[in-house]
Amino acid sequence: MKKLLLLDTDVILDLHTLGLFEKFSRAYEIQVTKEVFDEAKYYKKGGRKFPVRIQDRVRIIESVDIESLEEVTAKASQARLEIHGGGRPHLSPVWSKGWKK
Repeated sequence: MKKLLLLDTDVILDLHTLGLFEKFSRAYEIQVTKEVFDEAKYYKKGGRKFPVRIQDRVRIIESVDIESLEEVTAKASQARLEIHGGGRPHLSPVWSKGWKK
């Protein structure tokens, strides 16, 4: 199964709002940092707030190794994508071992 590393809480919330999180969680092994997991509490849809329940759908990782992050950044660059500013605060505590390809 392909792995999907989510570094931004907004991606999780948007996938829930669009009703796509379950589909993504079946297609990918979703990995999130502890900070992202802790921030993903509620999403809004139709003017109402709903709880985010992802604990059984994601793998919480303590850290992302620098080589893996550099590889992701290089591939994103080739695809003309980038890790935007919202995800960068979550990168600072995760520069050691942990995320495996």
